[in-house]
Amino acid sequence: MKTPLLKLLAITMGVALLCSEAFASSTMISVHRFKELEQKVNELGLEDLPKTLVVMDDDDTLTMMGCQGQTEANTCQYLGGPAWFSWQSGLAKDSSYCVANSFEDLLKVSSLLLAINDMVYTEHDVPTVLNSLTGSKVHLLVLTARGPSNSSTTARQFSDLPVTGPEHMNFLELIRHNSLIGNRSQIHSIASPFIPCDESKAKSVSYQQGIMYVAGQNKGEMLKCLLNSTESSFIKHIFFIDDTLENVKDVHAAFEDSKKYNVIAIHYMALETHKNALTKGPMAKTYQNNAKGRWDKIKKTLDLELQNPAIP
Repeated sequence: MKTPLLKLLAITMGVALLCSEAFASSTMISVHRFKELEQKVNELGLEDLPKTLVVMDDDDTLTMMGCQGQTEANTCQYLGGPAWFSWQSGLAKDSSYCVANSFEDLLKVSSLLLAINDMVYTEHDVPTVLNSLTGSKVHLLVLTARGPSNSSTTARQFSDLPVTGPEHMNFLELIRHNSLIGNRSQIHSIASPFIPCDESKAKSVSYQQGIMYVAGQNKGEMLKCLLNSTESSFIKHIFFIDDTLENVKDVHAAFEDSKKYNVIAIHYMALETHKNALTKGPMAKTYQNNAKGRWDKIKKTLDLELQNPAIP
């Protein structure tokens, strides 16, 4: 009787192992509202929420440049935002709209514009959604394409954003208090900048107060590196959300063969119409002229009032 019992036990354990391995997966989906992220996460059930990490892009996913109406050119500031940066990156150097002669100079202009702008939420319920999720012990991480040199600017912008509920004073606190802790630091930051995964060819990155600054590098690979450098062994589920499809594909590919994590890579499409309007459609030239006019005024003022303005 013992032999059949042992065989049954072995079969049961084998099936359990196979189910466990089959459970780990990577899937891509799209959403049109940030609220849908909360719905997807809550589908896991209360027991799995403390084992869940929500990873979020910043620009045009969590926050954006001011835009009171996405169809009115005079109320939207494209200057300094991701759509503007992408447009500038593709312009010929002799274009009257071009603000820099090289990609390095464009990065300098972009950093300057970020430093002198406050951001707004992409949707008013972004902090409400995250406050609700963290109330169920979900962990948070911001994975931004911004570089380490933008960390002070980003922290200031997040600190100026209000949140719902009495638990946190501002958006930065909400992120930091619910983020991953460094293996060595034992705080929600890692001594920065550092080379991710000790990869000599990689650019330096930073992890400060729950925000990882990856300097435009592959977000899938950067996320894997950060998980290895933080206390994340309890994480089983990862929800990644980003408005840039290429980043979503990178995260999906990085975890496609993972047997440890169940990853849902989400393309956030709420601002697709807004972003495309800068280069496509009947209002494109108006948006472009507005962006050019704003920059020309800023540059002229800096040139007139400062002896050595930090612009290309």
